[in-house]
Amino acid sequence: MVNREQVTLVREEWRVVDRWWTEEPVDRRYFEVVLESGRNVCVYRDGEAQCWFTQNA
Repeated sequence: MVNREQVTLVREEWRVVDRWWTEEPVDRRYFEVVLESGRNVCVYRDGEAQCWFTQNA
């Protein structure tokens, strides 16, 4: 579920690990998904914060 809407398809998945040498490293797993409405959305799970976010354009 994304924003209370069912995910019908995961189109793509990728991981970004960057700035590991700093005090603010980036560790995210991204998903491009299709919702029941047919809308494409990019969401990611932040490995540092351990929570989900919707990617805004």
